[in-house]
Amino acid sequence: MSYEGNFDVVIEGVGAQRGARVMTAQEGLYISGQQIPYSTLLGVALRGSILLVVGTQAAMALRGSQEGLATLAAELRGRADLKHLALADKEALQGERVVFATPVAMSGLVEMERFKGLALAAVTDSALHVFERGGRHFRIAWDRMTKLDVAKAKFGRLLRIGSGATQLEFLYLTDAQIQTIRGMAARHSSTLLGVSTAEAEARAEQAEEVEEKQPEPKPVVMPSVPDADDLTRRFLVPEFEASLGAIGSGSDRPLGAAIDRLQMSSLLPVGFLEEHLRELRNIYDGALLRAKREAATSADLFGAAVALDGRALWQEVESGVNVIADATLRAFERQTRRVAANRRIPWRKAQRKYMPSQKEAAGLRQRLARGVAELEGTLDRVSESAGHLEPAAEAGRAELKTAYGDWQKTLRELDQAYATGWAGLSREVVGIWQEAFLPDLNKLGGERRRFLPRPIMIGLLFVAGLLLLFVLYLILTGQLGQVIQFE
Repeated sequence: MSYEGNFDVVIEGVGAQRGARVMTAQEGLYISGQQIPYSTLLGVALRGSILLVVGTQAAMALRGSQEGLATLAAELRGRADLKHLALADKEALQGERVVFATPVAMSGLVEMERFKGLALAAVTDSALHVFERGGRHFRIAWDRMTKLDVAKAKFGRLLRIGSGATQLEFLYLTDAQIQTIRGMAARHSSTLLGVSTAEAEARAEQAEEVEEKQPEPKPVVMPSVPDADDLTRRFLVPEFEASLGAIGSGSDRPLGAAIDRLQMSSLLPVGFLEEHLRELRNIYDGALLRAKREAATSADLFGAAVALDGRALWQEVESGVNVIADATLRAFERQTRRVAANRRIPWRKAQRKYMPSQKEAAGLRQRLARGVAELEGTLDRVSESAGHLEPAAEAGRAELKTAYGDWQKTLRELDQAYATGWAGLSREVVGIWQEAFLPDLNKLGGERRRFLPRPIMIGLLFVAGLLLLFVLYLILTGQLGQVIQFE
């Protein structure tokens, strides 16, 4: 089965083509008739509406619909033998364990020589390796790194690293990959001048304390250079591209239409709902990002399996749903306060009439939990497959290879299931705003506006009361007629 579509393509050394015909065939990938053999591909990475493809003969970026690019990426991964993503170059990576490898866009200086373009970045336990189209390779050891910084760029977060005469900027790394690189650098480098966040430093200190408390390990006889086929040391954790990143409205047309309708309400600030969903997405992604970071930096395969344990991850997801529910209620409270202030309606009155009760808030949490319910079964399968790794390793290499393949398969299923979970959760969030929150805001916005703010109204009523009492006093004392005659 082949795939065919049209995308805007930029091929390094060739140029840009708009609406280029892209086709996958049995023998290779075709871009406007130019063939690229699958055997030359090193890596494929989907970043929103951009697909990066890096190989030994060609490097390119494709832009188009997220749905089409996702289909093309899956087709390329299925047809190309990307096992060398974990090994990239056996000679260059000999004796090092690859944490992850991914295509990136890169610019800067390499030993004072200017470079700009696409490349494959391979992060190992000892260094950061970069493989360019054409076979050039260079290595930056963690213990020689002197600069590491993260900044915002037009197309995402930008990672800056430095080591002597090599100063580089990397684009299109995921948050998990950036955090993994920062953790590796902070752990190994004593001369790092760039930023490591307070959180990263705290994690490093905690790790050192844990290491100090650990009993002296028993000596284990191991070869100085690990076997390239030893999966316990040279394993790969998937990038989880489908689950992390975009809000998802672009690939879910009914959800996107609902968001557009809600955004048209004059009672909601421009762009509020997209920003609200982005905040919730960061909370939802947090569980998988933390597990991914721990797994990617684990010393062996079994530690990575523990870090990505499905049952523990499900508990994190459930906790995240509760945090998302609280964040949703806080967002509604902020909008209710804003509308009430604009209508000069006392907050206590608006809160009593329109803020959800404890029972309604519990119902909201249950509704959001239903959005991710299907994820639990996939996470159970991840735990089950991970539980087979150690017994398989004891049984033999062939058994471990089979168990490892099953574990990798469930992790790929987890990637898709996590993305589907977000789609279900975001639909429930939008449904709550559409069916409950926005109608209440409309009712609040339709209430009669106070002519004057409450403190001024109370002051005027007080003054009017004093005048009325004064007039009554004059009437009762018979002095009112004298006052009128005098005037």
